[in-house]
Amino acid sequence: MTTRATAAGSETAAETRFFALARQWREATSFYSMWWQISDHDAYRKILAMGEAAVPWILRDLAETGYHWFDALQQLTGEDAAKDVQRGRRDLAQEAWLAWGRERGMIE
Repeated sequence: MTTRATAAGSETAAETRFFALARQWREATSFYSMWWQISDHDAYRKILAMGEAAVPWILRDLAETGYHWFDALQQLTGEDAAKDVQRGRRDLAQEAWLAWGRERGMIE
């Protein structure tokens, strides 16, 4: 695994765990077409259990991979940054969430 640098220095144990779980989740669910199958994966549930601390990492992963993090972001933040985006426009939803994260200083 590539080590990611954080503003505070090297990657924390929680951050390492997040990215390992995210990779596991993406690899295991990339061929699923039903959202309930994707969101029912054990790694996804473990990420949600990390709480709001995972939001900056989710945003960074969203920027890097484009994988479907929108529901997790809504659940963890209580917000819907993409609510005004045309339904089905994943690219616009991704940019809306990334803009949301930049406005809050969670990502660059």
